[in-house]
Amino acid sequence: MVLLLILVAATVASAVAFAPPSLPKLVLLDRDGVINEDVGAPGVVCKTQFELTPGAGKAIGILKRLGCNVVVITNQSCVGKKLLTLSELDEIHKEMQKRLLQTDGCAVIDQIYVCTSVDENDPRKKPNPGMMIEACQDWGVDAAESVFVGDTLTDMQAASAAGMSTRILVETGYGFGLMGSQSAPSPPQLIEKTRIQTKNSDLSMVTPFLYSTNLAEAVNWLVGNC
Repeated sequence: MVLLLILVAATVASAVAFAPPSLPKLVLLDRDGVINEDVGAPGVVCKTQFELTPGAGKAIGILKRLGCNVVVITNQSCVGKKLLTLSELDEIHKEMQKRLLQTDGCAVIDQIYVCTSVDENDPRKKPNPGMMIEACQDWGVDAAESVFVGDTLTDMQAASAAGMSTRILVETGYGFGLMGSQSAPSPPQLIEKTRIQTKNSDLSMVTPFLYSTNLAEAVNWLVGNC
């Protein structure tokens, strides 16, 4: 399907206003396409496929040094489809943490929330907000005061449904295609309105959101505007 997308981007001043009033206590990150390079379906099924996106380790390290808690929110239906065991998934996550720490000694992931279900109605499976609500409850944080970074429509839908005011879409992973193959500006810009000429106009339902090149750019924007 060809996606024709016309964006009306906010001014820099509006983008600054979109930032939370202070650094969030909790930053929630999707995994594939945000922390690591997306390898396409069925996803990363062995640790040798795991490669960090540019600057991801340093970005997480910056957040941790500034006192933010960082958690991962990830659908991993490859387990539910029997393509991967929970033990093998755990090994992949150990590899993720190892590579992050090799890049930046402070880049610790505080917790990983995983949904392995293949049931689209599972309340924890994105685009449903269950994992995000669970994370906010676990860490005693209001969803509206947290920040989420993702690369897919289902990421943005889940964050919106969870009540997260600051939602950031990154170009890495599926973000570039979702935005009609338009590169993210630098600095990131707030997308307030979208006009999408396609059979699926769901993207317009999750505005406003910030569009950023990658996690590193998103964190730089967050730190610079809070």
